[in-house]
Amino acid sequence: MPNNPHQSPSLLRREIALALAVKIILLTGLWFLIFRWQDRPAAKPDIAVHFALPIAPTAVPFSSQPTQESRHDR
Repeated sequence: MPNNPHQSPSLLRREIALALAVKIILLTGLWFLIFRWQDRPAAKPDIAVHFALPIAPTAVPFSSQPTQESRHDR
């Protein structure tokens, strides 16, 4: 069927409705890009810090420095 320059009104309505639907979808995507994600942090948050367990207190302090012995006669 060749393209008829005098299309039926229902086909024209469908084309306009489709064009408007595409326009609304694109504008919604643009809105999300501009406003919704604008307040997000630039760097990704460290998820390991978020789920890290608190450090338990230790009875013996660990140190990489050697301990100084007391100066008493043996």
